[in-house]
Amino acid sequence: MKALAIRMGAFGPYRNEQVVDFTMLGGESIFLITGPTGAGKTTIFDAVCFALYGRASGSDRDQDTMRSHFAHPNDPTFVEFSFELRGKTYRVVRMPKQTRKKERGEGFKEDPARAELFLLTNDQEQLVASKVKEVNEYIEEIIGLDYEQFRKMIMIPQGEFRKLISENSKEREEILQRIFKTKFFDDITEYFKTQSKQLEEEIKQFEWKIEQERNQVVWEDQEATYESEELSRFNTRLDDRLEKQETLVAAEKEAVERLEIEVDEWKKRYHHSEQLLELFEEKASLDEEKHALDQKHSEVEKTEKELQAARRAAEITPYEKQYKERMEEWQKWQKSYEDKLASLKTIREEFHQIDEAYHKLSGKEEEREQLKSSWEQAVEEQENVAIYNKLLEDSKAYTTSIATKEKKLAERKEALGKCENRAEELKNQRRKERETSDSWYETKQRIDVLYKRLDGLRQLQEHWRKLEEMRRNYQSFMKQYKNAEVRQQSSKQAYEDSLEEIRHHHAYTLSLKLEEDTPCPVCGSSDHPRPVDRPLNVPAQEELDRLKQVYQEDDAAYQEMQRQLVTVTSAGEAQRQLTEKAMEEWDGYVKTLDEQAIQRAIIQSEEDLKAGEQRFEELDAMWKSLTEAAKELEQVEERSAKLRSAQEETRSRLHEEEQQHVKILSKVQAMEENYAFSSTDVTTLKEKAENRRGLYVKALNEWEELKEKHRTKKEQLQQLTTAVEEGGRYLEDLDKAVKKSKKQLDQTLVQFSFHDHEAYKQAVRSPGFIAENQRIVDDYEKRKSIVKDRVKDLDQRLADKHKPDLEELQSLLDEKRRILAIKQEAFNERSAAYRKNREIREKINMLMDDQGELASKYYDIAELAQLAKGDNHLRLSLERYVLASYLDEILVQANVRLDQMTDHRYQLIRSDAVAKRGAQSGLDLEIIDHHTGKQRSVRTLSGGEGFKTSLSLALGMADVVQAHAGGVQLDTLFIDEGFGTLDEISLEQAISCLRSLQDGNRLLGIISHVPQLKEEIPAKLQIRAGVRGSTLEFTFQ
Repeated sequence: MKALAIRMGAFGPYRNEQVVDFTMLGGESIFLITGPTGAGKTTIFDAVCFALYGRASGSDRDQDTMRSHFAHPNDPTFVEFSFELRGKTYRVVRMPKQTRKKERGEGFKEDPARAELFLLTNDQEQLVASKVKEVNEYIEEIIGLDYEQFRKMIMIPQGEFRKLISENSKEREEILQRIFKTKFFDDITEYFKTQSKQLEEEIKQFEWKIEQERNQVVWEDQEATYESEELSRFNTRLDDRLEKQETLVAAEKEAVERLEIEVDEWKKRYHHSEQLLELFEEKASLDEEKHALDQKHSEVEKTEKELQAARRAAEITPYEKQYKERMEEWQKWQKSYEDKLASLKTIREEFHQIDEAYHKLSGKEEEREQLKSSWEQAVEEQENVAIYNKLLEDSKAYTTSIATKEKKLAERKEALGKCENRAEELKNQRRKERETSDSWYETKQRIDVLYKRLDGLRQLQEHWRKLEEMRRNYQSFMKQYKNAEVRQQSSKQAYEDSLEEIRHHHAYTLSLKLEEDTPCPVCGSSDHPRPVDRPLNVPAQEELDRLKQVYQEDDAAYQEMQRQLVTVTSAGEAQRQLTEKAMEEWDGYVKTLDEQAIQRAIIQSEEDLKAGEQRFEELDAMWKSLTEAAKELEQVEERSAKLRSAQEETRSRLHEEEQQHVKILSKVQAMEENYAFSSTDVTTLKEKAENRRGLYVKALNEWEELKEKHRTKKEQLQQLTTAVEEGGRYLEDLDKAVKKSKKQLDQTLVQFSFHDHEAYKQAVRSPGFIAENQRIVDDYEKRKSIVKDRVKDLDQRLADKHKPDLEELQSLLDEKRRILAIKQEAFNERSAAYRKNREIREKINMLMDDQGELASKYYDIAELAQLAKGDNHLRLSLERYVLASYLDEILVQANVRLDQMTDHRYQLIRSDAVAKRGAQSGLDLEIIDHHTGKQRSVRTLSGGEGFKTSLSLALGMADVVQAHAGGVQLDTLFIDEGFGTLDEISLEQAISCLRSLQDGNRLLGIISHVPQLKEEIPAKLQIRAGVRGSTLEFTFQ
């Protein structure tokens, strides 16, 4: 990502719209952001970060504090950032949540946060996203970094440098997790942990199931069960038990089968006797039934004769039915014919009367037309009078309305004059508002500056006092340090002298044993030209040990003093730099760096602040008065505008009403000339019209009703005459058909042997009776034949047989069954126990196999889980191992720059120390000091050393992230403060290192107050603070 331009308004200290065009830098890849404290240097970084992610660059600022206090209530706060990424140009516009004055009415309303992202294509912008969430997601997707990664990789905010190296292992882990998105490895660790627990639980479940199966084994009474018996021993006993059970079950099964065969033979004998007894009983029953059938024979013969007569009568029934139907129809039509003759007579008389009245009214048509015309004339007069009266009412209303509006015009004219006079007075007052406003803002800004100056001077005084105290402590410490050094050198010399004397004594002792042409035990030479002389004073071993102890104690004390010297010197140097930095900021008010000069500056600042606050109170009172006047002026002008609008509207309506009034008067005059009204009372005319209408309607209705009656009666007369004629003819035909049916019925009675109609009636039976009795006769004959044949058959089959005794046979069969049941029950119990034990053995084998597979899998998964979660000798989890790999890559890149900036002195390494109390290891940082050859914590670095180390780490992290984060382009880097802690040589080294970034075509922005940077970097973004807010522009040397 390469920054192109920033445009912002009402943002931070910038009241008016400001534009930072990075394309003006041309070939300059490094530029310096400079300006007084609080002018808005860090706000440039805030604007970039806010435009992209909706959050400020520093962790101590939030978007609710981004609106400029200098801004007018109606000025919107916004940031627009244009950048280039992978050959495409984007523009993002973002506004924070803010309040602004309502367009109508008083008070303020809150606008929600907004964001829009555009893509420039062929010189045309295309809207990509228009919602805050969509813009945030799209920005993260195309840049490849989230907010935290962006802050760590592209933008190192003020106060964040030291965190890069001073954070503990856990905090550094969280940072690297967010940057490299290694949650996947943590998920793997959690997966192994969950799988391990699940497998362990499943193994326990299998053990429980096996124990449950063991408890269900069926043993013999004499066989003992053993609790906590080993599974292998239990399985051996169970196999023995199964083998014995199998033998016993086979023997008992054979005995049961023999008994079953014997019982089956007895069952067959009993069944045969039972069948023979049934035949004897059936023979006795059939003999009784045959005797009963013989006695019922005469009754069946009588029924048969009655059925024959009923069948003959059934043949005559259709003729009788036809005769009755014809007779009933003739009687019905005879009655209908007589009724129609009577109706015809009545209708002829009624029609004669209606016809006479009809001919009488048909001659009064002209009289009815005269009634209609009289009614229509009355209606027309009523309508014209209603129109005339309405015109008179409208004329009167217009007269009243016109007078009212003329009065309102006069009143509003007077009120408008008063408003205009008051507005002129308020305008004269408001001409002073701009002058008072400028003075108010200038005084407020001056007070803020004085407060900052006073705080800065007091902080400078505190720094100075602390520095003086540290100097005094340093002088006192140096005396102690010199004493410790003298003691260490003295004890060291005494110990070394004694040691040397001991060596001489040992050499003298060896020389006493030397012989000519004999090799020396030390050097191996056979020549001994200069043997050592005898030493005068040889110390005892106890004295040598005491001198060694003294030297070690003095040396340890001296080494401790050296470490303290480094700490005291670093602290003093850091305090000196803080004091000098504070002095540089306020050198215009403090001429010399001493207590008196600082105190004088503080007193002068307090006096200036007091005077400024008094002036501000006066201006604030004037400002409030002018503000009230401005509000009143706005209200007066609004009221004047409303009065003018109402005045114009009233004049327009008055003109329209006057024109309408003239038109109405013309219509009234025309109606008076054209009509001579009998009355102007609409009610009277309405009653007159209603009366005439009633006469006409009555006459018309009377005529219409009579016409309808005449037509209806005429049609009835014609229809009834026709019906009477047709009915007479049909009645004659029916009489002939009745006589014919009677003749057919009489002939049929004779044919079927009935001498009269009464004999026929007695023989008639219902079809159901005939069918039921016929079934009874048929069943009798059929059953009689069956009984006869079956008795004959049984006589033949039982001729040489005797009736059996079933009770004796049943007793013998029951005894055999009892013995079989006892044997069967014993066999079933033993067989069930054998099957159950066999199933248990098979299930235990299956459970053991499954448990073995799970156990094998568990051992692998459990070991992986322990390794992954860091339960190993290195205390290093899987995710930390991956993060450590990334950190090693970062340190390689960081050390390239740290080596350059520290003149080959320092090198960052990852600590391999194992954390205590079970904590995770692997991400702690240490520094190798090549001057001492020792490793130490990065927290021991001074301010300047820490800045260089942090800068190197940040640049190294940017290189590694760009290499690993799949297409992430980091072509822009911003650094906020930190260079003030460097000396001249370190600053040159840092600048040289940063200049090397130009080879990668990176844009680098630096915020700093260091004068040497201003000289070294020609491109500057100059920020100037003012009473109306800050302004900015690029300058080039």
